[in-house]
Formats: sequence, structure tokens, C-alpha cells
Amino acid sequence: MQGLEKQVAETAKTVESWKSNVKAIEAQIQNAHSRLEKSEAHRKRFALDASLGNTAAITEITKARAEHAAASGDIQDLATALGEANTRLIDAEGEAKAARSNLSKFAAEILQRQRIDLAGQIDTVIADFARLYGEYSKLGAEIVNMPDVLPLNLHGMSNAEGAAGARRIRAAVPKLLEQVFQSAAHDEQKKEPLATTEARFWNLAPVETTAKAA
Repeated sequence: MQGLEKQVAETAKTVESWKSNVKAIEAQIQNAHSRLEKSEAHRKRFALDASLGNTAAITEITKARAEHAAASGDIQDLATALGEANTRLIDAEGEAKAARSNLSKFAAEILQRQRIDLAGQIDTVIADFARLYGEYSKLGAEIVNMPDVLPLNLHGMSNAEGAAGARRIRAAVPKLLEQVFQSAAHDEQKKEPLATTEARFWNLAPVETTAKAA
């Protein structure tokens, strides 16, 4: 975990560094354009006097042309540098994204493993419930099959359904168990331990469990 967190921090730092580099190059390009405009204005300012042979004006024209050429060359070079810097930034952002993804997957797997452990405990509870409910149902069936012992319902008929106790079981379980499985009532998925199906869902190695699906 610490190694992954360090990688996230380092790649994020690299991204910020290249963002700073890009901004610095863009500022230099703006400066070069400003120099280009000033040199062009300088040439126009002394163009007339230089054409009339004014030595000072000719010197200024020469300086302006040199500055114009230098600024133009700088703009071309900086444009190339900016393209390369943006490419490096994109690469750095990709590495940062991958580092964050690796950390998230690692953290998620910890939670998934914890959930699988809990699933194993649920499997144990389910197995115990199935065993107890089986015994409960067996005793109910024996009572139902005994003559002259069934209680009568409101209509004076033998209350076999009440003796079986299904409604009382439903009333005894938490509301969660009444509602959460309604949509899966006709699911054809084969019976398996919850810890096994949970591990398969997350594409993790199955865990050993002694609990069996009811």
C-alpha cells in the first residue's frame, strides 16, 4: 500500500512539474511575439530616415531586423519545445492515472477480501438456519400427520398451515429477509456458498469454506 501511495504522489508531482514547464514555455512564446511586434514597429519608425541615408536610422533598422529574426527563430524553437512538453505532460498524466488506478484496485481488493470473509460467516449462519429450519419443518410435519391434535382455524377447520409455522417464521425474521430476496425468487443460479460466488464475482481466488449452500 505504501509503495502504491508513494507512486501516486511521485507521478502527481511529475504532472505538476510538466504543467509548470508548459506554462513557462507559453510565457516565453508570448514574450517572443511581443519582441517581434516591437521590432516591426521599430523598423517602420526608422524606415524613412534610413532610406534617406541617415546613419543612425540605418543602425536602428539593422538592430530591429536582427531582433525580428531572433524573435522569429525563438517562436519556432519554442513551438517545438511546447509540443514536446505537452507530449511529456500527457505521458505523465497517463502514468499518474495508472498509479491512482493501481492504488484504488489494491484498496478495493482489501475491502473485497473483508467482504468475502463476512460472506463466509453468512454462509455459516445460512447453513445453521437451514439445519434448524429443517428440524423445525420435520417436527411440524410430524405434528400435522398426527390425528386429532391440529388446532382449528376461525372457520372450524383444522389449521394445518398454522401448525407448519411458515407464517410465524416469516414474522420472526428481520424485515430485510422478507424483502431483499423477492426479485431473486425465480433465479435459476445454482446453489453455492456465498463466499465462493462473492470471490468469483470479484475475480479473486476462491476461499476454502466448510459451509454449504442451503
